[in-house]
Amino acid sequence: MPPGSSDPGRFLPLTPLDFQVLTLLASRELHGYGIVQSAGEAFPGQPSLDLGSLYRIISRMLAERLIHEVKAPGDAPADKRVRRYYAVTNLGRAVARAEAARLRALLASPATLILLESPR
Repeated sequence: MPPGSSDPGRFLPLTPLDFQVLTLLASRELHGYGIVQSAGEAFPGQPSLDLGSLYRIISRMLAERLIHEVKAPGDAPADKRVRRYYAVTNLGRAVARAEAARLRALLASPATLILLESPR
């Protein structure tokens, strides 16, 4: 596939943090700090996002057209802070779905099931 292809498979496998960001943005538009807060709540016990990592992830995902910047929602806080809000693109949603399917298949494999059920 050419580099600009819209094939979701070319992005797989995703890192856990990339998957977290796409999953969160698939359900609602969020600003950077909102992504960090939501990730801590939605994915307890998983690798945590820090703002430095998040903004590198956002920058790359914007370039790859997995997410895009959107206007602040009407219920956004009306303070003096400039917040950039992000949403998942159709491609980003397809990539997140492909990763979820990949993980589901991995977890359903007989070898994984044996490992998960075995007390050894």
